[in-house]
Amino acid sequence: MNRVPGLAARALLLVSAVLLPSAWPPGLPPADLVLLVVAAAALLHGPSTGVLVGLAAGWLVDLVPPGAEPLGATALSYAAAGALLGLARRWAAASPLLPWVATAVASAAVLGVRGVVAAAGVGRAAPGELLRTWVLTMLVAVVVLPVLIEVERRLTARRWA
Repeated sequence: MNRVPGLAARALLLVSAVLLPSAWPPGLPPADLVLLVVAAAALLHGPSTGVLVGLAAGWLVDLVPPGAEPLGATALSYAAAGALLGLARRWAAASPLLPWVATAVASAAVLGVRGVVAAAGVGRAAPGELLRTWVLTMLVAVVVLPVLIEVERRLTARRWA
């Protein structure tokens, strides 16, 4: 029951999700790929795993340049999103659409925190840009979220997660 490969796989997914938007086409707001990694872990393993993965993901987003201000706000918002998504786990089997809807709500919450922080004068986030980011995240989630959930299932099947 060695969990190191599972932790390494999640760390690799999170680092990839943080760094991939830097290769995004200019002028197009990047999708929140980090939230999708948090969503996959939380929807499969529950709220405690969702909070831990969300906190780690948020710290990574806060610390990787250009970083986020205030330090820790992103980590707390991803942790809250992980908890929300983990609570939706019990009903996720009821409908194939429910994980996507729960991810949409969590994404709106994370972007809402980003908007409030920008309104407080820290950072920059226009409402139109936040809306475009949310829409793009949901479009990407249609394809990427099932793949990430399958990766989490395989990690669990091998007893790595």
